[in-house]
Amino acid sequence: MSDEKNPGSNPDEHLNPEDVYDPGKRDTTAEDAAHDKKMDELFGDLDEDDQGNKKVDTVESLRQERDELLLKLASTANTLAKSQADNLTLMKRLEEAKSLVSRTEAKALDDQKYAVEGFIKQAIPVIDTLELGLASIDKKHREEDPKFAKLAEGVEKTLGQLTAVFNKFGVKQINPLNEPFDAEKHEAIMTQCKDGCDGETVVAVAQKGYEINGRVIRHAKVIVTPPD
Repeated sequence: MSDEKNPGSNPDEHLNPEDVYDPGKRDTTAEDAAHDKKMDELFGDLDEDDQGNKKVDTVESLRQERDELLLKLASTANTLAKSQADNLTLMKRLEEAKSLVSRTEAKALDDQKYAVEGFIKQAIPVIDTLELGLASIDKKHREEDPKFAKLAEGVEKTLGQLTAVFNKFGVKQINPLNEPFDAEKHEAIMTQCKDGCDGETVVAVAQKGYEINGRVIRHAKVIVTPPD
């Protein structure tokens, strides 16, 4: 019996060394296919057009996509610019409305002050007359004649009512007897020496003054001592 082997009977005779089984190598074909399928499921629609056809990235398609993006960007920019312009217009109108309200309120306040001031200026001479009349009714006449007492009482009541109205509108009387002379509130009509008084002291009030909310509407006419 011959020991020679038939060349056609050896199954490994014509194997490529790369095809020989290597325990360190594994078949990745199934895993790659599964991975590709998963990627298609997740991102496949990004490579398809509106009809579901596979996109082919060409120079022309890329240019078209670029132009579409630029158009969208320009549209967004125009919308943003219009929104900003509208906001600026609204802010301007709001400031104008605030300014109008402020001017209206200021005018209303000025009108109110002017109306009050006009009324006060007309009422002051009436008060002057009542005070002069009351001063002419001395205590002796009141005691001797009930008519004088009743008249004086009526005048005092009227003065009290007018004073209450003046106080309501912030009107104060300026009666600076024995006070230092103040050129901003007083008008010196003459000087007169008086023992025991410092220079420029009010020693007599010829006519009382008035101020409304701190603003003088009539200066008090006074007699003052000469300067030291």
